[in-house]
Amino acid sequence: MTTFIGISAVRARARSHDVARRSSIVLLTALPMLWANATALHAQVVSSSVSTQTRTGPASGTVLRSSFFGALTGTALAAGYYFLSEHGNRSGNCHPVNCALPFLSFSGAFAGLTIGKELDAQRRAFEPRVGDKLQFGFTEGAVLTSPTFIDVRDSLIAVVSDSGAQLMSAATTPKALRRRAAGLSSLRQVAIVPDRGSMVLGTANALWQAPLLSGPAKRLAGGAVDALASSRDAVLSASGKRIRFQSGNDDNPRVDSLDMRDAVTAIAYDSIANSWLVATDSQVVRVSSVDGKLALTGAALALPASARAVAFNDQWIAVALGNEGVIAVRRSEFGHADATPVRVINEPRFAYDLAFLGSALYVAGGVDGLFQLSLSPTARVVGSSRQVQFATTIRAGVGVLWVGDRNRQSVVRIVP
Repeated sequence: MTTFIGISAVRARARSHDVARRSSIVLLTALPMLWANATALHAQVVSSSVSTQTRTGPASGTVLRSSFFGALTGTALAAGYYFLSEHGNRSGNCHPVNCALPFLSFSGAFAGLTIGKELDAQRRAFEPRVGDKLQFGFTEGAVLTSPTFIDVRDSLIAVVSDSGAQLMSAATTPKALRRRAAGLSSLRQVAIVPDRGSMVLGTANALWQAPLLSGPAKRLAGGAVDALASSRDAVLSASGKRIRFQSGNDDNPRVDSLDMRDAVTAIAYDSIANSWLVATDSQVVRVSSVDGKLALTGAALALPASARAVAFNDQWIAVALGNEGVIAVRRSEFGHADATPVRVINEPRFAYDLAFLGSALYVAGGVDGLFQLSLSPTARVVGSSRQVQFATTIRAGVGVLWVGDRNRQSVVRIVP
């Protein structure tokens, strides 16, 4: 009886070993097929992504390739276990074929699947949701800390941040020149006034002016500065609903002010129309400054949300609306009752700032990077670039873009 039981046990182990051996053979046979399917699926996914410009699904070639290499690694470990261990010393009778190979192969495949999903999620997070993936030539210049606002005039860049104000050269490789207005804090805005040889700084409690080269800053007006812009010889600032205009030289300044209907959130000097575009949370209004006096022209564009920035070229006037996207109207239609504005929504998810370079409109999209938009014949996203990791402020120069990148703590010169 004992002999019969022993023989039965031996036969049972032999059958289990045979089943394990067969399953291992099936696994080894399936690995090349899995690799072939992964390669084919990856090619299909790439082809689909090129044609549709949408994100790929979770079962991409990256996931399958990672699973395959995980299983292959487990198989290699099992083979190493077989060749390096002594048959009589294998712990718990765990033989290479009936134990180590299936366990390590499936464990490797599962680990590869997990890693592949994570890598695929990271890759898809950096792919454009709409439009093409853009690559630009760029150089950068380090600043004191993450830039809050920048202004570019001629060969100079003015940068303000939590660490103060700084001037940089607007050269092929931007370089730091000098710090200005030491001691000022809570800097929000900056504008260069070329004909005065000065820069105007907006803080949380006052408006200041400082020479570009040397000398102390001078307080121009009290109150938090919510928006600021300059022409070559004049400055328009906003504090709440009130806008303040200053022209003339420092010895004989001319100052005027005007109260708007709503709090002002952005200002731009329209050099083509020789007037100012003043934006609030409900509209963009054109304001004239003839002979040092401010006046509403009556031309306005209704906005669906609060404005963050205004930009223009010879054909369009565009407004960044934060999480409401971008709205634009043809210059010839601005202020007309029958104007037909165009909008780009959802992308970028938050429009911080914008600037025209020729006919192309570029938008600083925060963590989504830099976006290029086309407004004609239809408003659409051309593409985006993640080379700028956290774009919050942007200006256009002579054929180039200057972008403030908070992650890099630098001003980036981009050549589209």
